Amino acid sequence: MSSNSPLRIALLIFAVGFLALFLVRFGYGYLAGDTTIRSLLVNQSHGSTSWEFAGNVKNYASFKRKATVVPAQAGVPAGGDQKYEKVANIGLKSAEFEKEEGRIRRLIGEKDALIQFEQRQGLKGHRSLRLAIGVDPKFFDAFVDKVQTFGELTRLTIDKADKTNEYRDLQAKRRALEKTREALTDLKARDGEMRALIELEQQILSLEQQIQGLGVSLGDFDAENEFVTVKLLLAEAKIVTASVHPMIVLAFESLAWVLFYYPLLWLGVATCAVSVFIGVHLLRLAVRMFAVADSKVGGA
Repeated sequence: MSSNSPLRIALLIFAVGFLALFLVRFGYGYLAGDTTIRSLLVNQSHGSTSWEFAGNVKNYASFKRKATVVPAQAGVPAGGDQKYEKVANIGLKSAEFEKEEGRIRRLIGEKDALIQFEQRQGLKGHRSLRLAIGVDPKFFDAFVDKVQTFGELTRLTIDKADKTNEYRDLQAKRRALEKTREALTDLKARDGEMRALIELEQQILSLEQQIQGLGVSLGDFDAENEFVTVKLLLAEAKIVTASVHPMIVLAFESLAWVLFYYPLLWLGVATCAVSVFIGVHLLRLAVRMFAVADSKVGGA
């Protein structure tokens, strides 16, 4: 037997193990259906994918907060109406752009929703549609679940922010301005210089404008017109079929998988072997120490 025969045997074992693991991974991929013709939906729209559109659309809803025996936190009432803003950002892409747009618009009609912002971009083949939709809070979950099935989902986020304190601050500011206006109106009824009266009139006019502005802001919280917002981006896409044969792709994937995990497997085996060797050595050493100790005790 030649001197390098142990090395040859080790290399042979290593190669056989590598081939066996490759065949196992390749067979698993084949049985799992990885050899089917692969196709992808590739976005055709070259427009901006920013979600900053319809920033001026503000929808608020409310629900009755039940009073509890637990003391309320600072700034948060224990009961009454809670005002909140809820926004869902949904991204879709589809090769059947017109069909999915029609389905979206039908769903809007079915749920009595309201299109508050609409933007179309691109020519046929590269189109995109952005919609900001006001949805009745009781239909929000059903609307979001349904619209996700229109095309391929690329984005989904749902954000909810409490606006109760903001609403109460607006109410407090309006009440304070109204009291100030009443006080200035009382002063105007008294006799005074024309210049002072003109200044009072200007201050009252300014307060009126501020009160009207607050009234508009408070109107956004009107319980009779409550909505939550769904911001939707539908992008046109095309179906691209893989040009490489799936069996070749599977072979390369299997090879890459084995190249990564096979050394880890041997590293695990080596670690176990070293651990066993050290454990056996320590056990033998302990046995010898006990034997020496017993012999000393017996000699004494």
